[in-house]
Amino acid sequence: MRPLLGIVLALLPLAAAIYLWRRASAVARVPRRNVVFICLGGIAVALGALWLERFVLGWTGLSVRSSVAGTSGALLATFLLVAPLEEGLKVLVVWPLYAARHLETRRLGVIYAGCAGAGFASAEALIDVWLAPPEESLYWLRVAVALPAHAFFAAMWGYALGGDRRRRGGWFSLAWILAVLGHGLFDHIVFGRGPGLLVAAVPMLLSMAGLSWLALRETLPVSSKRKPGRSVIPEPPSLRVMRAALSTADKPVMLHWIAIGALVTLGVVIVSLVGAVFLGHSVGIDFALADESDVRSSGPLILLGSAVLSAFPIAGFLVAKASAATSVLEPALGAALAIAGTVALLSVTSPVTVLVALAGAPVAFALACGGAWFGLAR
Repeated sequence: MRPLLGIVLALLPLAAAIYLWRRASAVARVPRRNVVFICLGGIAVALGALWLERFVLGWTGLSVRSSVAGTSGALLATFLLVAPLEEGLKVLVVWPLYAARHLETRRLGVIYAGCAGAGFASAEALIDVWLAPPEESLYWLRVAVALPAHAFFAAMWGYALGGDRRRRGGWFSLAWILAVLGHGLFDHIVFGRGPGLLVAAVPMLLSMAGLSWLALRETLPVSSKRKPGRSVIPEPPSLRVMRAALSTADKPVMLHWIAIGALVTLGVVIVSLVGAVFLGHSVGIDFALADESDVRSSGPLILLGSAVLSAFPIAGFLVAKASAATSVLEPALGAALAIAGTVALLSVTSPVTVLVALAGAPVAFALACGGAWFGLAR
Protein backbone atom coordinates (compact mmCIF):
# COMPACT_ATOMS: atom_id res chain seq x y z
CA MET A 1 0.00 0.00 0.00
CA ARG A 2 2.78 2.43 0.88
CA PRO A 3 4.63 2.13 -2.49
CA LEU A 4 1.38 2.66 -4.42
CA LEU A 5 0.51 5.70 -2.33
CA GLY A 6 3.98 7.12 -2.89
CA ILE A 7 3.67 6.69 -6.66
CA VAL A 8 0.27 8.43 -6.71
CA LEU A 9 1.57 11.38 -4.69
CA ALA A 10 4.69 11.56 -6.88
CA LEU A 11 2.59 11.78 -10.06
CA LEU A 12 0.48 14.70 -8.83
CA PRO A 13 3.22 17.39 -9.11
CA LEU A 14 4.23 16.11 -12.54
CA ALA A 15 0.60 16.32 -13.67
CA ALA A 16 0.52 19.92 -12.42
CA ALA A 17 3.71 20.66 -14.40
CA ILE A 18 2.13 19.23 -17.56
CA TYR A 19 -0.96 21.40 -17.02
CA LEU A 20 1.23 24.47 -16.52
CA TRP A 21 3.17 23.75 -19.72
CA ARG A 22 0.03 23.10 -21.78
CA ARG A 23 -1.59 26.31 -20.56
CA ALA A 24 1.57 28.26 -21.32
CA SER A 25 1.83 26.71 -24.80
CA ALA A 26 -1.70 27.88 -25.55
CA VAL A 27 -0.47 31.48 -25.18
CA ALA A 28 3.01 31.19 -26.70
CA ARG A 29 5.27 28.29 -27.59
CA VAL A 30 7.30 26.86 -24.71
CA PRO A 31 9.90 24.25 -25.79
CA ARG A 32 8.98 20.84 -24.45
CA ARG A 33 12.62 19.83 -24.09
CA ASN A 34 13.23 22.70 -21.68
CA VAL A 35 10.30 21.65 -19.50
CA VAL A 36 11.45 18.01 -19.50
CA PHE A 37 15.00 19.10 -18.67
CA ILE A 38 13.78 21.24 -15.78
CA CYS A 39 11.52 18.52 -14.34
CA LEU A 40 14.29 15.90 -14.52
CA GLY A 41 16.70 18.38 -13.00
CA GLY A 42 14.28 18.98 -10.14
CA ILE A 43 14.06 15.23 -9.52
CA ALA A 44 17.86 14.87 -9.61
CA VAL A 45 18.59 17.70 -7.16
CA ALA A 46 15.84 16.42 -4.86
CA LEU A 47 17.61 13.08 -4.57
CA GLY A 48 20.86 14.87 -3.77
CA ALA A 49 19.19 17.21 -1.29
CA LEU A 50 17.46 14.40 0.59
CA TRP A 51 20.71 12.44 0.86
CA LEU A 52 22.68 15.49 2.02
CA GLU A 53 20.01 16.46 4.55
CA ARG A 54 19.98 13.00 6.09
CA PHE A 55 23.79 12.96 6.23
CA VAL A 56 24.13 16.41 7.84
CA LEU A 57 21.25 15.90 10.27
CA GLY A 58 22.61 12.52 11.29
CA TRP A 59 26.10 13.94 11.77
CA THR A 60 24.94 16.93 13.83
CA GLY A 61 22.25 15.07 15.78
CA LEU A 62 19.61 17.59 14.71
CA SER A 63 16.20 16.85 13.26
CA VAL A 64 13.41 18.77 11.57
CA ARG A 65 10.99 17.28 14.10
CA SER A 66 10.47 19.16 17.35
CA SER A 67 9.68 15.93 19.19
CA VAL A 68 13.23 14.71 18.46
CA ALA A 69 15.44 17.81 18.54
CA GLY A 70 13.24 20.27 20.41
CA THR A 71 11.83 23.47 18.97
CA SER A 72 15.19 25.25 18.69
CA GLY A 73 16.91 22.29 17.04
CA ALA A 74 14.07 21.78 14.58
CA LEU A 75 14.05 25.47 13.62
CA LEU A 76 17.82 25.46 13.10
CA ALA A 77 17.63 22.35 10.92
CA THR A 78 14.78 23.77 8.85
CA PHE A 79 15.90 27.37 8.33
CA LEU A 80 19.66 26.89 8.17
CA LEU A 81 19.79 23.65 6.17
CA VAL A 82 16.62 22.28 4.61
CA ALA A 83 14.87 25.39 3.27
CA PRO A 84 17.90 27.24 1.80
CA LEU A 85 19.40 24.03 0.42
CA GLU A 86 16.21 23.00 -1.39
CA GLU A 87 15.43 26.44 -2.82
CA GLY A 88 19.06 26.94 -3.78
CA LEU A 89 19.20 23.65 -5.70
CA LYS A 90 16.02 24.56 -7.57
CA VAL A 91 17.68 27.81 -8.64
CA LEU A 92 20.66 25.75 -9.80
CA VAL A 93 18.34 23.80 -12.11
CA VAL A 94 16.76 26.90 -13.65
CA TRP A 95 19.89 29.04 -13.84
CA PRO A 96 21.28 27.56 -17.11
CA LEU A 97 18.14 28.69 -18.94
CA TYR A 98 18.43 32.11 -17.32
CA ALA A 99 22.10 32.39 -18.31
CA ALA A 100 21.17 31.38 -21.87
CA ARG A 101 18.54 34.17 -21.93
CA HIS A 102 15.57 31.79 -22.11
CA LEU A 103 13.84 33.51 -19.14
CA GLU A 104 13.11 36.89 -20.67
CA THR A 105 9.56 37.14 -19.27
CA ARG A 106 7.84 36.55 -15.95
CA ARG A 107 5.67 33.95 -17.66
CA LEU A 108 8.69 31.79 -18.48
CA GLY A 109 10.14 32.36 -15.03
CA VAL A 110 6.96 31.05 -13.40
CA ILE A 111 6.78 28.05 -15.76
CA TYR A 112 10.36 26.86 -15.45
CA ALA A 113 10.71 27.52 -11.72
CA GLY A 114 7.32 25.90 -11.05
CA CYS A 115 8.35 22.83 -13.06
CA ALA A 116 11.62 22.60 -11.10
CA GLY A 117 9.58 22.68 -7.89
CA ALA A 118 7.19 20.06 -9.27
CA GLY A 119 10.04 17.69 -10.12
CA PHE A 120 11.54 18.22 -6.67
CA ALA A 121 8.18 17.56 -4.99
CA SER A 122 7.67 14.39 -7.03
CA ALA A 123 10.94 12.80 -5.93
CA GLU A 124 10.53 13.95 -2.32
CA ALA A 125 7.00 12.55 -2.10
CA LEU A 126 8.06 9.13 -3.35
CA ILE A 127 11.02 8.86 -0.99
CA ASP A 128 9.32 10.37 2.05
CA VAL A 129 6.33 8.04 1.83
CA TRP A 130 8.62 5.05 1.27
CA LEU A 131 10.79 5.96 4.29
CA ALA A 132 7.92 7.23 6.46
CA PRO A 133 8.21 6.53 10.20
CA PRO A 134 6.27 3.31 10.87
CA GLU A 135 4.79 4.72 14.08
CA GLU A 136 3.00 7.57 12.26
CA SER A 137 0.16 6.30 10.10
CA LEU A 138 -0.79 9.77 8.77
CA TYR A 139 2.67 10.69 7.49
CA TRP A 140 1.37 10.47 3.92
CA LEU A 141 -0.98 13.35 4.79
CA ARG A 142 2.01 15.50 5.75
CA VAL A 143 3.67 14.66 2.44
CA ALA A 144 0.50 15.46 0.47
CA VAL A 145 0.06 18.81 2.23
CA ALA A 146 3.70 19.71 1.52
CA LEU A 147 3.49 19.08 -2.24
CA PRO A 148 2.14 22.49 -3.40
CA ALA A 149 4.74 24.44 -1.44
CA HIS A 150 7.65 23.30 -3.62
CA ALA A 151 6.10 24.61 -6.84
CA PHE A 152 4.62 27.75 -5.24
CA PHE A 153 7.75 29.06 -3.53
CA ALA A 154 9.88 28.21 -6.56
CA ALA A 155 7.44 30.11 -8.79
CA MET A 156 7.71 33.06 -6.38
CA TRP A 157 11.39 33.64 -7.12
CA GLY A 158 10.85 32.49 -10.71
CA TYR A 159 8.34 35.32 -11.19
CA ALA A 160 10.99 37.80 -10.05
CA LEU A 161 13.80 36.12 -11.99
CA GLY A 162 11.87 36.25 -15.26
CA GLY A 163 11.65 40.05 -15.22
CA ASP A 164 14.80 40.83 -13.25
CA ARG A 165 17.61 40.88 -15.79
CA ARG A 166 17.66 44.67 -16.08
CA ARG A 167 17.61 45.08 -12.29
CA ARG A 168 20.64 42.79 -11.89
CA GLY A 169 18.99 40.38 -9.52
CA GLY A 170 17.64 42.82 -6.90
CA TRP A 171 14.06 41.62 -6.84
CA PHE A 172 15.12 38.02 -7.34
CA SER A 173 17.32 38.10 -4.23
CA LEU A 174 14.47 39.44 -2.12
CA ALA A 175 11.98 36.96 -3.59
CA TRP A 176 14.37 34.06 -2.97
CA ILE A 177 14.88 35.04 0.68
CA LEU A 178 11.12 35.35 1.19
CA ALA A 179 10.62 31.97 -0.48
CA VAL A 180 13.17 30.37 1.86
CA LEU A 181 11.53 31.89 4.93
CA GLY A 182 8.01 31.01 3.79
CA HIS A 183 8.91 27.47 2.79
CA GLY A 184 10.84 26.96 6.02
CA LEU A 185 7.87 28.08 8.11
CA PHE A 186 5.50 25.87 6.14
CA ASP A 187 7.77 22.81 6.41
CA HIS A 188 8.23 23.36 10.15
CA ILE A 189 4.46 23.37 10.64
CA VAL A 190 3.87 20.34 8.40
CA PHE A 191 6.84 18.14 9.34
CA GLY A 192 8.25 19.64 12.52
CA ARG A 193 5.18 19.87 14.75
CA GLY A 194 2.59 17.39 15.95
CA PRO A 195 -0.36 16.30 13.79
CA GLY A 196 -2.73 18.50 15.76
CA LEU A 197 -1.01 21.58 14.35
CA LEU A 198 -1.45 20.54 10.71
CA VAL A 199 -4.58 22.68 10.62
CA ALA A 200 -2.31 25.74 10.91
CA ALA A 201 -1.05 24.99 7.40
CA VAL A 202 -4.52 25.59 5.94
CA PRO A 203 -4.24 29.43 5.89
CA MET A 204 -0.91 29.18 4.09
CA LEU A 205 -2.36 26.74 1.56
CA LEU A 206 -5.24 29.14 0.93
CA SER A 207 -2.76 31.97 0.41
CA MET A 208 -0.77 29.85 -2.04
CA ALA A 209 -3.91 28.95 -3.98
CA GLY A 210 -5.12 32.55 -4.16
CA LEU A 211 -1.79 34.04 -5.19
CA SER A 212 -1.20 31.25 -7.73
CA TRP A 213 -4.59 31.95 -9.29
CA LEU A 214 -3.86 35.66 -9.56
CA ALA A 215 -0.36 35.08 -10.94
CA LEU A 216 -1.60 32.61 -13.54
CA ARG A 217 -4.30 35.03 -14.67
CA GLU A 218 -1.64 37.69 -15.25
CA THR A 219 1.21 35.62 -16.70
CA LEU A 220 -0.80 32.90 -18.46
CA PRO A 221 -4.12 34.39 -19.59
CA VAL A 222 -6.57 31.97 -21.17
CA SER A 223 -6.40 32.48 -24.92
CA SER A 224 -9.62 30.73 -25.86
CA LYS A 225 -12.65 32.89 -26.52
CA ARG A 226 -15.38 32.68 -23.93
CA LYS A 227 -19.02 32.79 -24.68
CA PRO A 228 -20.76 35.96 -23.59
CA GLY A 229 -22.71 35.75 -20.39
CA ARG A 230 -22.44 36.52 -16.74
CA SER A 231 -20.44 34.34 -14.46
CA VAL A 232 -21.85 33.33 -11.11
CA ILE A 233 -18.43 33.82 -9.47
CA PRO A 234 -17.07 37.37 -9.79
CA GLU A 235 -13.69 37.77 -11.43
CA PRO A 236 -10.94 38.43 -8.88
CA PRO A 237 -8.63 41.41 -9.40
CA SER A 238 -5.32 40.87 -11.14
CA LEU A 239 -1.97 41.49 -9.49
CA ARG A 240 -1.71 44.73 -11.45
CA VAL A 241 -5.04 45.95 -10.05
CA MET A 242 -3.99 44.94 -6.56
CA ARG A 243 -0.75 46.91 -6.86
CA ALA A 244 -2.74 49.93 -8.01
CA ALA A 245 -5.12 49.59 -5.05
CA LEU A 246 -2.15 49.64 -2.66
CA SER A 247 -0.85 52.93 -4.09
CA THR A 248 -1.90 56.34 -2.83
CA ALA A 249 -1.86 58.05 -6.24
CA ASP A 250 -1.27 61.79 -5.65
CA LYS A 251 -2.41 61.84 -2.02
CA PRO A 252 0.01 61.64 0.92
CA VAL A 253 -0.06 58.64 3.21
CA MET A 254 -2.34 59.26 6.20
CA LEU A 255 -0.06 58.08 9.01
CA HIS A 256 -2.62 58.72 11.75
CA TRP A 257 -5.10 56.39 10.04
CA ILE A 258 -2.45 53.66 9.92
CA ALA A 259 -2.08 53.92 13.71
CA ILE A 260 -5.86 54.07 14.17
CA GLY A 261 -6.25 51.12 11.82
CA ALA A 262 -3.85 49.04 13.91
CA LEU A 263 -5.75 49.86 17.10
CA VAL A 264 -9.13 49.17 15.47
CA THR A 265 -7.86 45.84 14.12
CA LEU A 266 -6.54 44.77 17.53
CA GLY A 267 -9.82 45.81 19.15
CA VAL A 268 -11.94 43.83 16.70
CA VAL A 269 -9.63 40.82 17.10
CA ILE A 270 -10.04 40.91 20.89
CA VAL A 271 -13.82 41.18 20.60
CA SER A 272 -13.87 38.25 18.13
CA LEU A 273 -11.71 36.13 20.42
CA VAL A 274 -13.95 36.85 23.41
CA GLY A 275 -16.97 35.90 21.33
CA ALA A 276 -15.29 32.68 20.18
CA VAL A 277 -14.38 31.69 23.74
CA PHE A 278 -17.94 32.40 24.91
CA LEU A 279 -19.34 30.36 22.03
CA GLY A 280 -16.92 27.52 22.70
CA HIS A 281 -17.82 27.31 26.36
CA SER A 282 -21.53 27.46 25.55
CA VAL A 283 -21.25 24.39 23.29
CA GLY A 284 -18.95 22.49 25.65
CA ILE A 285 -15.53 22.99 24.02
CA ASP A 286 -12.65 22.69 26.50
CA PHE A 287 -9.83 24.94 25.26
CA ALA A 288 -7.42 23.42 27.78
CA LEU A 289 -7.48 20.13 25.84
CA ALA A 290 -5.76 21.59 22.75
CA ASP A 291 -2.66 19.50 22.10
CA GLU A 292 -0.58 19.47 18.92
CA SER A 293 0.23 15.78 19.40
CA ASP A 294 -3.41 14.81 18.84
CA VAL A 295 -5.11 15.73 15.57
CA ARG A 296 -8.54 15.34 17.20
CA SER A 297 -7.86 18.26 19.54
CA SER A 298 -7.52 20.89 16.77
CA GLY A 299 -11.15 22.01 17.17
CA PRO A 300 -10.35 24.84 19.62
CA LEU A 301 -7.57 26.05 17.32
CA ILE A 302 -9.95 26.12 14.35
CA LEU A 303 -12.56 28.08 16.30
CA LEU A 304 -10.10 30.66 17.62
CA GLY A 305 -8.33 30.96 14.29
CA SER A 306 -11.58 31.51 12.42
CA ALA A 307 -12.60 34.19 14.90
CA VAL A 308 -9.31 36.04 14.49
CA LEU A 309 -9.37 35.88 10.69
CA SER A 310 -12.97 37.09 10.53
CA ALA A 311 -11.95 40.24 12.43
CA PHE A 312 -9.59 41.50 9.70
CA PRO A 313 -12.09 42.16 6.89
CA ILE A 314 -14.42 43.86 9.39
CA ALA A 315 -11.61 46.07 10.68
CA GLY A 316 -10.42 46.87 7.16
CA PHE A 317 -13.91 47.91 6.10
CA LEU A 318 -14.41 50.08 9.18
CA VAL A 319 -11.08 51.87 8.78
CA ALA A 320 -11.56 52.50 5.07
CA LYS A 321 -15.10 53.75 5.62
CA ALA A 322 -14.21 56.03 8.52
CA SER A 323 -11.16 57.51 6.81
CA ALA A 324 -12.88 57.99 3.44
CA ALA A 325 -9.80 56.37 1.89
CA THR A 326 -9.39 56.08 -1.86
CA SER A 327 -6.84 53.24 -1.61
CA VAL A 328 -6.41 50.26 0.68
CA LEU A 329 -2.87 51.28 1.67
CA GLU A 330 -3.69 52.77 5.09
CA PRO A 331 -6.00 49.93 6.23
CA ALA A 332 -3.51 47.38 4.87
CA LEU A 333 -0.58 48.96 6.72
CA GLY A 334 -2.70 49.19 9.85
CA ALA A 335 -3.48 45.48 9.60
CA ALA A 336 0.19 44.68 9.00
CA LEU A 337 1.15 46.72 12.07
CA ALA A 338 -1.46 44.87 14.14
CA ILE A 339 -0.17 41.50 12.89
CA ALA A 340 3.42 42.46 13.74
CA GLY A 341 2.37 43.61 17.20
CA THR A 342 0.44 40.41 17.80
CA VAL A 343 3.39 38.24 16.76
CA ALA A 344 5.71 40.27 19.01
CA LEU A 345 3.40 39.82 21.99
CA LEU A 346 2.97 36.11 21.34
CA SER A 347 6.73 35.60 21.07
CA VAL A 348 7.01 35.95 24.86
CA THR A 349 4.39 33.28 25.51
CA SER A 350 4.65 30.14 23.39
CA PRO A 351 6.39 29.28 20.09
CA VAL A 352 3.29 27.38 18.94
CA THR A 353 1.10 30.49 19.05
CA VAL A 354 3.75 32.42 17.09
CA LEU A 355 3.71 29.72 14.40
CA VAL A 356 -0.06 29.86 14.15
CA ALA A 357 0.02 33.65 13.92
CA LEU A 358 2.68 33.66 11.20
CA ALA A 359 0.84 30.97 9.25
CA GLY A 360 -2.39 32.97 9.31
CA ALA A 361 -0.74 36.34 8.62
CA PRO A 362 -0.98 36.21 4.78
CA VAL A 363 -4.68 35.35 4.86
CA ALA A 364 -5.36 37.96 7.55
CA PHE A 365 -3.60 40.65 5.51
CA ALA A 366 -5.50 39.66 2.35
CA LEU A 367 -8.83 39.70 4.21
CA ALA A 368 -8.06 43.15 5.62
CA CYS A 369 -7.32 44.42 2.11
CA GLY A 370 -10.53 42.81 0.85
CA GLY A 371 -12.62 44.43 3.58
CA ALA A 372 -10.98 47.80 2.91
CA TRP A 373 -11.72 47.42 -0.81
CA PHE A 374 -15.45 47.36 -0.14
CA GLY A 375 -15.16 50.35 2.20
CA LEU A 376 -13.30 52.65 -0.22
CA ALA A 377 -14.77 56.03 -1.09
CA ARG A 378 -15.69 55.84 -4.77
